[in-house]
Amino acid sequence: MGSWFSNLHIRRRNTVTGQTVMEFLDQWMKEQGYLTVSADEADGTIAIVEYENGQWISIYSDLMSFEDPTQYAKIGVPLSERFHSDVLGISCFDSDYLYLNLLNTAEQTDAWIGIGSAAGLGIKRRSGLSQWKKKVLDFATFSEVAKKKYTCAEEFLAVAEPCLGLPEAQSASSYEYLEDFKLNKIAQYHYYKLPAEMQTKEPTKLVSYMYNMMPCYIGKYSAVSAINVGEGSRGLSVYFVGPYVENEEITFTNVCLVKHKGGCTEDTPIELAKVQLGNGEWAYYYHDPGFRIPPKVSDQLPPSKQMRAQLDNAIAVRFVPQGNPRKVLDITVVLAPDKYPQNNTAWNVWRPFGSKEAFIKHHNEGNRWWIDNGMGHVATLLSEEDFDDVKVIHPARRRRRKPQPYRGRSGMRLLSRCRIF
Repeated sequence: MGSWFSNLHIRRRNTVTGQTVMEFLDQWMKEQGYLTVSADEADGTIAIVEYENGQWISIYSDLMSFEDPTQYAKIGVPLSERFHSDVLGISCFDSDYLYLNLLNTAEQTDAWIGIGSAAGLGIKRRSGLSQWKKKVLDFATFSEVAKKKYTCAEEFLAVAEPCLGLPEAQSASSYEYLEDFKLNKIAQYHYYKLPAEMQTKEPTKLVSYMYNMMPCYIGKYSAVSAINVGEGSRGLSVYFVGPYVENEEITFTNVCLVKHKGGCTEDTPIELAKVQLGNGEWAYYYHDPGFRIPPKVSDQLPPSKQMRAQLDNAIAVRFVPQGNPRKVLDITVVLAPDKYPQNNTAWNVWRPFGSKEAFIKHHNEGNRWWIDNGMGHVATLLSEEDFDDVKVIHPARRRRRKPQPYRGRSGMRLLSRCRIF
């Protein structure tokens, strides 16, 4: 996997200091609707890096992404206008393509250079070296290295470092990589949050996030997760439902809720209780009335920040099935928020395919290539004879009918039988 990063830099002048740049960014973020908050409350961060004798002041943020050059211009242009100085934006795309865009509004400079292939990125702009002539220390060398081909596009930043007067540690970093480049020790941080009125007002609703396309296996870990696409709330119920529960043909051990934060995971063991639902079916059940369900990740955040925030906000359940392997295709896991229990989500491995039979066929078709090419250690084939009720036509396939939610003993709504099957 290649490198992805975005950053921007403003050339130092008498009036351009880390403090004045941060003051400008605080005001600019306020105009975008953000509030300045503490680190614990923040949706995102801006970091300023400057060296005492450095030519550039560098800006990194998990709230800014410059894969679209117009997003860079939205901050680069006002920065240049305010400080009457050069502003350099850099963005790298999976090590395949790198662009540098230097802006100076007072001098009407808009210098651009692209390294590598921009195919499929929607970036059509071509390099124009002439505008860089007065902006680099050694234009002849800069022109020469700009025309070379690189295995990884960001390698250009190392060879162009003497020309730009910008250390590679600054030009090839991003907010996520500050520690890797040892820039976090000298960075100045400010923290921001979207105000409540800019966040979603939709009711709490859980939807599937990450889930396994493989069936559960007896004695092995499985996990399912969901994210909220509505307002935040408290209270969560977890249900394991299916015909295996009544006679305890399958039970579950090592059940825990899993949270991600900053690349680490935190496991909270939970105990399942066997309960009978209002419609007579049985389920294994867990309820935590104080569980915090984070609100939807804001669409205002850049895509890379959204992805990281969604991972941190995901609600995951990990478990180990024990018992009868013929029943594993019946395992269905339901996650339901207390405030809006009807807005739950459920995972069952064959449900998206309409039947166990269709799932097994799809699974085997997708794995046969691996088997035929001697990679059986990474793929398996399933047999209909190994599971119960493969040929059964479930109610949702037999006829269309209005979904009827069923209720647990507590009166909470669960996913309807039709939506599961």
